[in-house]
Amino acid sequence: MDHKNMQLFGNGVKRTYGTEARRYNLLAARLVADLVKGFLGPSGLEKMFIDILGEMTVTKDGATFLRKIDVEHPAAKVIIEASNAVDNAVGDGTTSVVVLSGALVEKAEELLEMGISPHKISDGYYNAMQMAIEIIRDIAIETSNHDKLIMKYLADTCLKSKAVNQFTQEMMIPNLVVDGICRIADFSKRYIEVDDIKIEEKIGSSSETELIQGVVVDKTIDDPSMPKLIENARILLLDNDIQDERTKTDAEIRISNPREITEFLSNKTSNLLQKIQYVIESGAKVVFSRGGIDPLALNHFSKNRILTVKRIKENDLLWLSKATGAKVVRDLDRINKDDMGYAAKVYERTVDDDKMVFVDGCSNPKSVTILLRATSKKILDEFHRTILDSIYVLRNFIMVPKIVPGGGSVEAFVAMVIKERSYQFSGKEQIVIQKYAEALEEIPLTIARNAGMNTIDIRTQLRGKIYSQSSSKGKKKRNANGLYNNRYWYGINAIDRKIDDMMNLHVVEPLMVKEQVLVTATESIVLLMRVDDVVMKKPVETHGHSHTHLDGTTHSHKGGSKPHDHFDRLGKVQRPTHHYY
Repeated sequence: MDHKNMQLFGNGVKRTYGTEARRYNLLAARLVADLVKGFLGPSGLEKMFIDILGEMTVTKDGATFLRKIDVEHPAAKVIIEASNAVDNAVGDGTTSVVVLSGALVEKAEELLEMGISPHKISDGYYNAMQMAIEIIRDIAIETSNHDKLIMKYLADTCLKSKAVNQFTQEMMIPNLVVDGICRIADFSKRYIEVDDIKIEEKIGSSSETELIQGVVVDKTIDDPSMPKLIENARILLLDNDIQDERTKTDAEIRISNPREITEFLSNKTSNLLQKIQYVIESGAKVVFSRGGIDPLALNHFSKNRILTVKRIKENDLLWLSKATGAKVVRDLDRINKDDMGYAAKVYERTVDDDKMVFVDGCSNPKSVTILLRATSKKILDEFHRTILDSIYVLRNFIMVPKIVPGGGSVEAFVAMVIKERSYQFSGKEQIVIQKYAEALEEIPLTIARNAGMNTIDIRTQLRGKIYSQSSSKGKKKRNANGLYNNRYWYGINAIDRKIDDMMNLHVVEPLMVKEQVLVTATESIVLLMRVDDVVMKKPVETHGHSHTHLDGTTHSHKGGSKPHDHFDRLGKVQRPTHHYY
């Protein structure tokens, strides 16, 4: 029997194995990294993506861009999943993880050419990662998780590398985000619910972006004759309607006497009047209802100077409950004083030709609203992504109040220490660990490259400055800026295009983000290194359109090529399942 001519797989199956498979895998991973390198740092540029429907996305967020593009190669998908994993876990560092992955791949290719086995490279990378995490934890600066100054520096650092950087002068937007976070965070339990910050978007000038100590509802007041402003408002939240009861199935009423029609109509009206009376007697001056409100009820409420807003989303009802302290009521005949909420003022305001209801000045809000303004929907979407990233960064800090300097300074310092420690290993692992250190340096070098700096000069100068500082550690002491410092932290000042002390520039990042980036990048590349056989089956054509979800999973269904979303039917998801923002 001729084994060479025997066909093991069916038609449409493509197989690559051994060295060739590994080379293609690493090449695919490197190509993905090359796609997003240009995002990194304050001088990074944005990318424009246009899908098959002609829908345009302009973004500087690594994970968002990678979710949009459609890749075939499984190795490229591994890198995209790594970016998604970091985005879902810590909300920032999505570009860094891909750049580091690409650098690790490049070094792995060099090591393979030297004849070092994939197993040796995997072990060396894993040991180097353990070393890096240990060093980062050792140099991390622990502070109080409610230190507003540090929080502002963290938010400012995050936003400066995003699309909002031109609008962060005088720390306007970082201040808004920090103030919002401080209102809703439970610092003692180190807990914050990100979705308790509602982000409402309206076209306008970015300088008009504001924080509301309460909730903004994108609805109008139900009746023009109702008051447009109510101060010291007692607020009632209804998860019900104030209108005629209707049977859920078809019903038939048989009458034998004309008088019975009158009785039936009067009973209907009396039931509705009873509901109206319950609301009026409760003392509420503002009513938000998830259901409809009958015109007769609106007339009565107007006469009693009660402001109502009907058919609001369930999400808005939950945000209002957290902001005002009101309980959501279902039974109108059981309204207690304790069910009422409070706001200093409830008013209607015109924002970009649309009327919106503001519930402002809540005494102890557990939900606040950031009203984002920008000159176009595309910029608003990018702002939304950016603000969410900064909120996640502050959430990470509140959970683990440890910070490290940014601007690539930590990566450059850790690379130097790992190189020094690599000499403890006598075998080929020493070379692998040194290559891992070189890969770490790719973070500051990419920031410098995007700023138009000469990377060869930067590499030598940065290494020289860090090495000269390595012996002068000293004791930890608090400096005039309010940050702990025990050495100079040299990194890339991309704005002034020079090497600078990141701590003096207040460029800081949460420890959680750095750890997550290191672990995810290393594990992804170690996974690819261990693959030596790729068997690909040609996908079956479907009538639907393949598209990718927020968590990175791809599927296809009928009508998938048309604009659609997978919102919860009740509107419970703030961030849509398809990464629309």
